[in-house]
Amino acid sequence: MDETKKIDRRTFLTGLGVTAAAFGLNACCPMGIGTCHNKLDLVHGNDQSLYPIYDGEKYVAKDFSYLSQNDKLGLSPAMVSHHLGLYKKYVDKVNQSEAEMRAGNITEFGMKNLAFSLNGMALHDIYFSNMSTEQSSASKALSKAIEESYGSFDSYYRNLTELAGQVTGWSITALNLLNGKLINYATADHSANFPAFIMPILALDVYAHAYEMDFGADGKENYINVFGEIINWDLVSRRYDALMMQFN
Repeated sequence: MDETKKIDRRTFLTGLGVTAAAFGLNACCPMGIGTCHNKLDLVHGNDQSLYPIYDGEKYVAKDFSYLSQNDKLGLSPAMVSHHLGLYKKYVDKVNQSEAEMRAGNITEFGMKNLAFSLNGMALHDIYFSNMSTEQSSASKALSKAIEESYGSFDSYYRNLTELAGQVTGWSITALNLLNGKLINYATADHSANFPAFIMPILALDVYAHAYEMDFGADGKENYINVFGEIINWDLVSRRYDALMMQFN
C-alpha cells in the first residue's frame, strides 16, 4: 500500500464519527481524541444541504416544496408532492423509534422502523437535495475519484443506472471510508444491503412511487433518464469534498 494513503488509527476513529454524524447522530470522538467535527459539522449543520438536520432533540424534515413548483424538473408536481409526503413520514417514524429506544422501550414499531426509517429519511434527503435544473458539473476531485474507481465517468454512470434497473429500491454512489474509494451499490429497500463504513453522496430512488404516477409501471428507464438530467453535481461534489477533508 502507498504510505501516503494509509489510514492511521486516529483518522480511522475520526471516520467512525463522520459515519455516525452523517445520519444525524451526535457523535463524539472515541477515547477522548478531540472533536470529530473540526472541519465539517454534519450534526449542527454548517452546510445543511449535505445531510439530514438534527436539532438536538429530533430530526427535522427539510422543505423541498420548491421542487414541486419547478416546471422544468421533468417530474409532475403531484408526484413530487406525494413523494415528499412519504419522506416526512420517515422523519416522524425515525423520531418515534429512536425515542422509544432511548427510553429502553423495545417495541415492534421501533424494531421495524429504526433502521428502515432512518435510512429512508437520509436517502430521500440526499435524493431530493440533489435535484436541480441549474447547470452543474462534478468537481476535479470527484471526477478524479470516479475515474480511479470506474475508469471513466461514462462507465461509472452506466454502472449506477444499470444497478438501478435491476432493483426496486435504490442505486447509490458512496464513499467507502475503509479504502477511500467510490462505489455504486443497489438496495432492495431502505435498510437491505446497507454496508457499514459507507457514506452516500448520490441516491437514486427507484421505488415505484418515484416514477409510476408520471411514467407508468413500465416507465422506470424513462424516469432514470429524466433523473440523470437533474442531478446537482455541484452538491454531490461538495459531499465528496467535505468527507475527504476529514482525512486531510
